[in-house]
Amino acid sequence: MEITKDSSGTIVFKGQMTVSEAESIHSKLEPLLDEMLRDITLDLSDVDEIDISGLQIIFAIKKSVESEGYFRIKAISASVKECIMLSGFDLLLKEVS
Repeated sequence: MEITKDSSGTIVFKGQMTVSEAESIHSKLEPLLDEMLRDITLDLSDVDEIDISGLQIIFAIKKSVESEGYFRIKAISASVKECIMLSGFDLLLKEVS
């Protein structure tokens, strides 16, 4: 999993957000989230596979900022959107349209 911050401050994920990548995702995300203000934008357009662990990471990011800031998902791949809809996370992640 590759995680970067683009010039607009959006956190861009590329690769797989699965249980086997969860520890790596957490370690890469922590410094990015620490340096950002409470407005978080995610780009999931290059995520080719996601499972419940990946969905939980996204939801945890949302919960950590929602009372003090702004959370949104800027872009999403078709496979991630399908997983979100099938899992019922679309009810929790209203930012997914």
